[in-house]
Amino acid sequence: MKFAFNFFCFLKENKFNLLDIIFPPSCIICGKLNKNYICTKCEKRFEKFKKFNIIDNKKYIKDKFNIKCENFKQNYYIVGDEKYYWEKLLYCFDYKSIVRKYILKYKFNDEAYLSNFFANQILNNKKTYEILKTYDIIIPVPMEKGKKLKRGYNQTELITKIIEKNVEITELKVVEKIKKTNTQSLLSQEMRKLNVENAFCIKNENLVKNKNVIIFDDIYTTGATVNEISKLLKNAKVNKILVLVIAKD
Repeated sequence: MKFAFNFFCFLKENKFNLLDIIFPPSCIICGKLNKNYICTKCEKRFEKFKKFNIIDNKKYIKDKFNIKCENFKQNYYIVGDEKYYWEKLLYCFDYKSIVRKYILKYKFNDEAYLSNFFANQILNNKKTYEILKTYDIIIPVPMEKGKKLKRGYNQTELITKIIEKNVEITELKVVEKIKKTNTQSLLSQEMRKLNVENAFCIKNENLVKNKNVIIFDDIYTTGATVNEISKLLKNAKVNKILVLVIAKD
């Protein structure tokens, strides 16, 4: 009886909803009850990998290619034969150690509950939260229908739904994957670009026209996927694009 009363007080104090009562949120590592899905002690294991860094495309290109980059021309920056369509990249962690471990668990081990942890990490950072509020739409990177059915969920969609509920921003599944592709992580940089070429389409361009758009993905490595989607969005006359990811490799 005493435990039940203390448990109820804990839920009330921390503003949990009915679903939280049935499936109480707990630390993803040690299992202790915690509304942020990570206790203070265990969160220290993630601290040294936290970045919440926002990169302008010009700086990204300068760092990557060691060249200066001019302003947007026809909706993209151009470096040799490469075109980069997004304006800013925001990542929350370095893709290393425990961060990598839990992202892979989230994607491939049927541990969809980790969406709450990663979403909270994004939303609980004041700088990131304020940036997200300046955009109109958030778009999850889509999966092939067969792969989504097999996995049971799209890991990017679960997080964008939570972001939509907590920020004044609309989630739109307006980008559709129309071509079967190989796993990006198994390919070289050049092959990744070819792998996703013409792999997506926009279902309704009018929904994104003149909007400030966030593309959400879990990991940024070469950026081939988000750049391909950015190209479609720029052709659909979106205003500006922020690429938001959990971690950058």
